[in-house]
Amino acid sequence: MNTLTRITDGLTAVLSYLGMIGVLAMMLHICADVAGRTLFDVSVPATLEMVTRYYMLMLVLLPLAWVENKHLMIAVEAFSGIYGKAGLRVVNVLVAVFCIGVYSVLAVSTWQKAIEQYDVGAYIVALDTQIIVWPGYFTLPFGFGLAALVCLTRIPLLLFSKTAPEAA
Repeated sequence: MNTLTRITDGLTAVLSYLGMIGVLAMMLHICADVAGRTLFDVSVPATLEMVTRYYMLMLVLLPLAWVENKHLMIAVEAFSGIYGKAGLRVVNVLVAVFCIGVYSVLAVSTWQKAIEQYDVGAYIVALDTQIIVWPGYFTLPFGFGLAALVCLTRIPLLLFSKTAPEAA
């Protein structure tokens, strides 16, 4: 399980760095568009389309597994004090199982949609230019799938760890 945890940690880091690159690319693209419109009265083509079809997906979904791995998701700890260590461990395992289910359903359904978009060669037209958009669809299943894997690797750690569990 240690090897799987290391692989998962590495993959979450890679996807997080790709998300960071997406944010930087989005900032540069938008700044170039604003500067071009302000200074030269010329817009960078397809800024809106690139932001909505690529950059925002990279920003939101690629770091999802990293956030899950670092336990930075929103958690409500209103009753966690009354459960004790064993109860909190059970709650954390149940939360991880629930998250695996949700992330898996999202990963499978978005993978099917991504394959469908790939098969038809999905594109949009902006300023008389075809922009291929099917690659953006694959960020969803990768983000959700890796988040499910992170939750899966968390379960044995929760069950067999000797340290006190943190809140879900």
